[in-house]
Amino acid sequence: MRKTLALALILAVASHLGALEIKAGLIKAVIDETTARVSVYKLIDIAKGRYEPLVFDVDPRTSYATLSFAGKQFRLGDSADFRVTIAKTETGAKISFRSAFCAVDEDLVFVSSTGAALPDGLRLRYTITNLSQKEAELGLRVLVDTWLGEKSGQHFRSDLHPRLATESAFDGTGGNSWISSPGDRAELMVVLDGAGVTKPDKLVLANWKRINDEPWMPELSQGRSFTLLPYSVNDSALALYWQPAKVAKGESRSFETILGSFNAAGYPVEASAEDPTSALFAKSVLASQGMSPAEAMAVDLLTIRDLISQIDLAVVGGKPLSAEEVSAWRKILDSLEERKKGY
Repeated sequence: MRKTLALALILAVASHLGALEIKAGLIKAVIDETTARVSVYKLIDIAKGRYEPLVFDVDPRTSYATLSFAGKQFRLGDSADFRVTIAKTETGAKISFRSAFCAVDEDLVFVSSTGAALPDGLRLRYTITNLSQKEAELGLRVLVDTWLGEKSGQHFRSDLHPRLATESAFDGTGGNSWISSPGDRAELMVVLDGAGVTKPDKLVLANWKRINDEPWMPELSQGRSFTLLPYSVNDSALALYWQPAKVAKGESRSFETILGSFNAAGYPVEASAEDPTSALFAKSVLASQGMSPAEAMAVDLLTIRDLISQIDLAVVGGKPLSAEEVSAWRKILDSLEERKKGY
Protein backbone atom coordinates (compact mmCIF):
# COMPACT_ATOMS: atom_id res chain seq x y z
CA MET A 1 0.00 0.00 0.00
CA ARG A 2 3.06 2.21 -0.30
CA LYS A 3 4.92 4.50 -2.64
CA THR A 4 5.94 2.31 -5.61
CA LEU A 5 7.24 -0.40 -3.32
CA ALA A 6 9.46 -2.28 -5.79
CA LEU A 7 11.33 0.89 -6.76
CA ALA A 8 11.61 1.90 -3.12
CA LEU A 9 13.18 -1.46 -2.21
CA ILE A 10 15.85 -1.00 -4.87
CA LEU A 11 16.55 2.53 -3.68
CA ALA A 12 16.73 1.41 -0.07
CA VAL A 13 19.33 -1.26 -0.82
CA ALA A 14 21.41 1.23 -2.77
CA SER A 15 21.16 3.95 -0.14
CA HIS A 16 22.23 1.71 2.76
CA LEU A 17 25.48 0.88 0.97
CA GLY A 18 26.73 4.31 2.03
CA ALA A 19 25.36 4.90 5.51
CA LEU A 20 26.58 5.78 8.98
CA GLU A 21 25.11 3.52 11.64
CA ILE A 22 25.08 4.53 15.31
CA LYS A 23 23.71 2.54 18.26
CA ALA A 24 23.14 3.11 21.95
CA GLY A 25 20.97 1.05 24.26
CA LEU A 26 17.77 0.06 22.46
CA ILE A 27 18.06 2.62 19.65
CA LYS A 28 19.82 2.44 16.30
CA ALA A 29 19.98 5.27 13.78
CA VAL A 30 21.10 4.88 10.18
CA ILE A 31 22.10 8.05 8.33
CA ASP A 32 22.29 7.95 4.55
CA GLU A 33 25.59 9.61 3.63
CA THR A 34 24.22 10.94 0.33
CA THR A 35 20.82 12.33 1.33
CA ALA A 36 21.43 12.71 5.10
CA ARG A 37 18.10 11.00 5.77
CA VAL A 38 17.79 9.38 9.20
CA SER A 39 16.10 6.03 9.86
CA VAL A 40 15.38 5.17 13.51
CA TYR A 41 14.98 1.65 14.94
CA LYS A 42 14.18 0.02 18.29
CA LEU A 43 15.85 -3.21 19.41
CA ILE A 44 13.03 -5.71 20.03
CA ASP A 45 15.00 -8.99 20.27
CA ILE A 46 18.36 -8.70 22.00
CA ALA A 47 19.34 -12.35 21.48
CA LYS A 48 18.83 -12.15 17.71
CA GLY A 49 19.79 -8.49 17.34
CA ARG A 50 16.49 -7.76 15.62
CA TYR A 51 15.29 -4.16 15.27
CA GLU A 52 11.88 -2.73 14.42
CA PRO A 53 11.79 0.48 12.34
CA LEU A 54 10.08 3.31 14.22
CA VAL A 55 9.67 5.28 10.97
CA PHE A 56 9.13 4.02 7.42
CA ASP A 57 12.55 2.82 6.22
CA VAL A 58 11.95 0.96 2.93
CA ASP A 59 12.70 4.29 1.27
CA PRO A 60 14.47 6.42 3.93
CA ARG A 61 14.07 9.56 1.81
CA THR A 62 10.43 9.92 2.89
CA SER A 63 11.30 11.50 6.28
CA TYR A 64 13.21 14.77 6.11
CA ALA A 65 13.43 18.43 7.15
CA THR A 66 12.50 21.42 5.00
CA LEU A 67 14.12 24.81 5.59
CA SER A 68 12.14 27.98 4.91
CA PHE A 69 14.52 30.88 4.24
CA ALA A 70 13.33 34.31 3.13
CA GLY A 71 10.15 32.86 1.65
CA LYS A 72 11.87 30.02 -0.25
CA GLN A 73 11.83 26.35 0.77
CA PHE A 74 14.78 23.96 0.62
CA ARG A 75 14.46 20.21 1.18
CA LEU A 76 17.56 19.44 3.22
CA GLY A 77 19.58 16.60 1.75
CA ASP A 78 18.19 17.17 -1.75
CA SER A 79 18.91 20.85 -2.40
CA ALA A 80 22.02 21.53 -4.49
CA ASP A 81 22.41 24.83 -2.60
CA PHE A 82 23.65 22.96 0.48
CA ARG A 83 26.80 20.93 1.08
CA VAL A 84 26.27 18.04 3.52
CA THR A 85 28.72 16.61 6.06
CA ILE A 86 28.02 13.81 8.54
CA ALA A 87 30.11 12.85 11.55
CA LYS A 88 29.82 10.50 14.48
CA THR A 89 30.01 12.15 17.92
CA GLU A 90 30.41 10.91 21.49
CA THR A 91 26.68 11.30 22.09
CA GLY A 92 25.35 10.30 18.65
CA ALA A 93 25.97 12.08 15.36
CA LYS A 94 25.98 15.50 13.70
CA ILE A 95 24.63 16.39 10.26
CA SER A 96 25.63 19.77 8.85
CA PHE A 97 24.06 21.51 5.86
CA ARG A 98 26.03 24.52 4.56
CA SER A 99 25.25 27.12 1.89
CA ALA A 100 26.45 30.65 1.19
CA PHE A 101 23.40 32.11 2.95
CA CYS A 102 22.44 29.63 5.69
CA ALA A 103 23.77 26.82 7.89
CA VAL A 104 21.67 24.08 9.48
CA ASP A 105 23.16 21.77 12.10
CA GLU A 106 21.20 18.67 13.09
CA ASP A 107 22.52 17.00 16.26
CA LEU A 108 21.34 13.47 17.07
CA VAL A 109 21.72 12.66 20.76
CA PHE A 110 20.74 9.38 22.40
CA VAL A 111 18.44 9.85 25.41
CA SER A 112 16.66 7.66 27.96
CA SER A 113 12.99 7.97 28.88
CA THR A 114 11.95 8.23 32.51
CA GLY A 115 12.86 5.03 34.35
CA ALA A 116 14.62 3.44 31.36
CA ALA A 117 17.87 1.63 32.11
CA LEU A 118 19.26 2.30 28.62
CA PRO A 119 18.78 4.88 25.86
CA ASP A 120 15.47 4.36 24.07
CA GLY A 121 15.08 7.65 22.23
CA LEU A 122 16.81 10.17 19.99
CA ARG A 123 16.84 13.92 20.63
CA LEU A 124 16.94 15.97 17.40
CA ARG A 125 18.44 19.43 17.80
CA TYR A 126 18.24 21.77 14.81
CA THR A 127 20.23 25.01 14.80
CA ILE A 128 19.65 27.37 11.86
CA THR A 129 22.09 30.24 11.34
CA ASN A 130 21.52 33.18 9.01
CA LEU A 131 24.78 33.57 7.03
CA SER A 132 23.38 36.15 4.63
CA GLN A 133 24.13 39.85 4.80
CA LYS A 134 20.67 40.89 5.94
CA GLU A 135 17.81 39.92 8.21
CA ALA A 136 15.76 36.98 6.93
CA GLU A 137 12.79 34.87 8.03
CA LEU A 138 13.83 31.33 8.99
CA GLY A 139 11.56 28.37 9.72
CA LEU A 140 11.63 24.58 9.69
CA ARG A 141 9.26 21.72 8.84
CA VAL A 142 10.09 18.17 9.97
CA LEU A 143 8.17 15.46 8.08
CA VAL A 144 8.07 12.05 9.78
CA ASP A 145 6.79 9.19 7.63
CA THR A 146 5.03 7.05 10.23
CA TRP A 147 3.92 3.47 9.53
CA LEU A 148 3.48 1.44 12.73
CA GLY A 149 -0.16 2.46 13.23
CA GLU A 150 -1.21 1.84 9.64
CA LYS A 151 -1.72 -1.92 10.02
CA SER A 152 -4.41 -1.50 12.68
CA GLY A 153 -5.87 1.66 11.16
CA GLN A 154 -5.36 3.54 14.42
CA HIS A 155 -2.51 5.57 12.89
CA PHE A 156 -1.99 7.93 15.85
CA ARG A 157 -2.83 8.53 19.48
CA SER A 158 -1.85 11.18 22.01
CA ASP A 159 -2.23 11.94 25.69
CA LEU A 160 -5.49 13.77 24.85
CA HIS A 161 -6.78 11.59 21.99
CA PRO A 162 -6.87 7.78 22.33
CA ARG A 163 -7.41 7.45 18.58
CA LEU A 164 -6.56 9.79 15.69
CA ALA A 165 -7.50 7.94 12.51
CA THR A 166 -8.20 10.86 10.14
CA GLU A 167 -6.42 13.98 8.92
CA SER A 168 -5.97 16.46 11.76
CA ALA A 169 -4.25 19.79 12.28
CA PHE A 170 -3.47 21.52 15.56
CA ASP A 171 -2.33 25.05 16.25
CA GLY A 172 0.75 24.58 18.36
CA THR A 173 0.31 21.12 19.81
CA GLY A 174 -3.41 21.42 20.44
CA GLY A 175 -2.60 20.74 24.08
CA ASN A 176 -1.04 17.36 23.25
CA SER A 177 2.22 16.61 25.07
CA TRP A 178 3.09 13.77 22.72
CA ILE A 179 1.87 11.99 19.62
CA SER A 180 2.54 8.33 18.85
CA SER A 181 2.19 5.76 16.09
CA PRO A 182 1.36 2.44 17.83
CA GLY A 183 2.35 -0.94 16.40
CA ASP A 184 2.35 -4.56 17.52
CA ARG A 185 6.04 -4.76 18.42
CA ALA A 186 7.02 -1.13 18.92
CA GLU A 187 5.46 2.31 19.25
CA LEU A 188 6.98 5.54 17.99
CA MET A 189 6.62 8.52 20.33
CA VAL A 190 7.24 12.12 19.25
CA VAL A 191 7.53 14.51 22.18
CA LEU A 192 5.74 17.79 21.42
CA ASP A 193 5.82 19.83 24.60
CA GLY A 194 7.60 20.07 27.93
CA ALA A 195 11.06 20.79 29.25
CA GLY A 196 13.84 20.07 26.79
CA VAL A 197 11.76 20.32 23.60
CA THR A 198 10.63 23.25 21.46
CA LYS A 199 6.85 23.28 21.07
CA PRO A 200 5.98 23.45 17.35
CA ASP A 201 3.79 26.23 16.00
CA LYS A 202 1.68 23.68 14.15
CA LEU A 203 1.19 19.91 14.09
CA VAL A 204 -0.27 18.22 11.00
CA LEU A 205 -1.40 14.60 10.57
CA ALA A 206 -2.16 13.79 6.93
CA ASN A 207 -1.52 11.52 3.97
CA TRP A 208 2.25 11.41 3.36
CA LYS A 209 2.04 12.39 -0.32
CA ARG A 210 -0.19 15.38 0.44
CA ILE A 211 2.44 16.78 2.80
CA ASN A 212 5.40 15.75 0.65
CA ASP A 213 4.05 17.34 -2.53
CA GLU A 214 3.61 20.76 -0.93
CA PRO A 215 6.73 22.88 -0.37
CA TRP A 216 5.44 23.93 3.05
CA MET A 217 1.79 23.57 4.16
CA PRO A 218 -0.82 21.40 2.42
CA GLU A 219 -4.45 22.49 2.19
CA LEU A 220 -5.97 20.68 5.14
CA SER A 221 -9.37 19.08 5.63
CA GLN A 222 -10.26 17.98 9.15
CA GLY A 223 -11.55 14.40 9.17
CA ARG A 224 -10.17 13.42 5.74
CA SER A 225 -8.74 9.88 5.53
CA PHE A 226 -5.06 9.06 5.05
CA THR A 227 -5.72 7.69 1.55
CA LEU A 228 -4.96 9.65 -1.62
CA LEU A 229 -6.25 7.71 -4.61
CA PRO A 230 -4.82 6.46 -6.88
CA TYR A 231 -1.37 7.20 -5.44
CA SER A 232 -1.31 5.89 -1.88
CA VAL A 233 -3.64 3.99 0.40
CA ASN A 234 -3.65 4.13 4.20
CA ASP A 235 -0.42 6.15 4.18
CA SER A 236 -0.14 8.47 7.18
CA ALA A 237 2.57 10.90 8.24
CA LEU A 238 3.05 13.76 10.67
CA ALA A 239 4.72 17.12 10.24
CA LEU A 240 6.04 19.54 12.85
CA TYR A 241 6.16 23.21 11.86
CA TRP A 242 8.22 25.97 13.38
CA GLN A 243 6.92 28.87 11.34
CA PRO A 244 9.30 31.44 9.81
CA ALA A 245 10.43 34.26 12.09
CA LYS A 246 12.87 37.13 11.57
CA VAL A 247 16.51 36.36 12.35
CA ALA A 248 19.26 38.99 12.13
CA LYS A 249 22.37 38.26 10.07
CA GLY A 250 24.79 36.07 11.97
CA GLU A 251 22.10 35.02 14.47
CA SER A 252 20.45 31.61 14.95
CA ARG A 253 17.21 29.82 15.79
CA SER A 254 17.13 26.42 17.50
CA PHE A 255 14.48 23.70 17.75
CA GLU A 256 14.44 20.41 19.66
CA THR A 257 12.19 17.38 19.59
CA ILE A 258 12.48 13.73 20.58
CA LEU A 259 11.69 10.59 18.57
CA GLY A 260 11.81 7.40 20.54
CA SER A 261 10.13 4.38 22.02
CA PHE A 262 6.83 5.12 23.74
CA ASN A 263 6.89 5.88 27.47
CA ALA A 264 3.91 7.73 28.95
CA ALA A 265 6.24 9.14 31.64
CA GLY A 266 8.14 10.99 28.91
CA TYR A 267 11.79 11.89 28.51
CA PRO A 268 13.46 14.00 31.21
CA VAL A 269 15.28 17.14 30.16
CA GLU A 270 19.06 16.98 30.14
CA ALA A 271 20.64 19.84 32.08
CA SER A 272 23.78 19.27 30.02
CA ALA A 273 25.09 16.67 27.62
CA GLU A 274 26.11 13.69 29.74
CA ASP A 275 29.54 12.21 29.24
CA PRO A 276 29.08 8.78 27.59
CA THR A 277 31.46 7.06 30.00
CA SER A 278 29.60 8.54 32.98
CA ALA A 279 26.33 7.26 31.54
CA LEU A 280 27.70 3.73 31.09
CA PHE A 281 29.24 3.88 34.57
CA ALA A 282 25.85 4.77 36.05
CA LYS A 283 24.10 1.94 34.21
CA SER A 284 26.65 -0.75 35.09
CA VAL A 285 28.23 0.25 38.39
CA LEU A 286 25.51 2.36 39.97
CA ALA A 287 22.50 0.58 38.45
CA SER A 288 19.55 0.00 40.77
CA GLN A 289 18.95 -3.51 41.98
CA GLY A 290 15.78 -5.54 41.51
CA MET A 291 16.15 -6.61 37.88
CA SER A 292 15.48 -10.21 36.98
CA PRO A 293 18.52 -12.19 35.74
CA ALA A 294 17.20 -11.99 32.17
CA GLU A 295 16.73 -8.20 32.39
CA ALA A 296 20.16 -7.74 33.97
CA MET A 297 21.82 -9.83 31.25
CA ALA A 298 20.09 -7.85 28.48
CA VAL A 299 21.15 -4.52 29.99
CA ASP A 300 24.72 -5.69 30.50
CA LEU A 301 25.07 -7.02 26.95
CA LEU A 302 24.01 -3.68 25.53
CA THR A 303 26.25 -1.81 27.98
CA ILE A 304 29.24 -3.86 26.74
CA ARG A 305 28.32 -3.08 23.13
CA ASP A 306 28.07 0.64 23.87
CA LEU A 307 31.38 0.62 25.77
CA ILE A 308 33.12 -1.03 22.80
CA SER A 309 31.61 1.69 20.58
CA GLN A 310 33.05 4.39 22.86
CA ILE A 311 36.48 2.73 22.81
CA ASP A 312 36.37 2.51 19.00
CA LEU A 313 35.41 6.18 18.75
CA ALA A 314 38.31 7.18 21.02
CA VAL A 315 40.78 5.12 18.97
CA VAL A 316 39.59 6.53 15.63
CA GLY A 317 39.48 10.09 16.96
CA GLY A 318 42.95 9.88 18.45
CA LYS A 319 41.79 11.79 21.54
CA PRO A 320 44.10 11.27 24.54
CA LEU A 321 42.34 9.40 27.34
CA SER A 322 42.51 10.66 30.88
CA ALA A 323 43.49 8.35 33.70
CA GLU A 324 40.02 8.87 35.17
CA GLU A 325 38.33 7.67 32.00
CA VAL A 326 40.50 4.57 31.74
CA SER A 327 39.82 3.84 35.40
CA ALA A 328 36.08 4.23 34.81
CA TRP A 329 36.20 1.81 31.88
CA ARG A 330 38.02 -0.75 34.03
CA LYS A 331 35.48 -0.28 36.81
CA ILE A 332 32.65 -0.85 34.34
CA LEU A 333 34.23 -4.09 33.13
CA ASP A 334 34.92 -5.28 36.70
CA SER A 335 31.32 -4.54 37.68
CA LEU A 336 29.93 -6.38 34.67
CA GLU A 337 32.17 -9.36 35.42
CA GLU A 338 30.89 -9.44 38.99
CA ARG A 339 27.24 -9.11 37.94
CA LYS A 340 27.67 -12.00 35.50
CA LYS A 341 27.92 -14.36 38.47
CA GLY A 342 24.28 -13.69 39.28
CA TYR A 343 22.86 -14.69 35.88
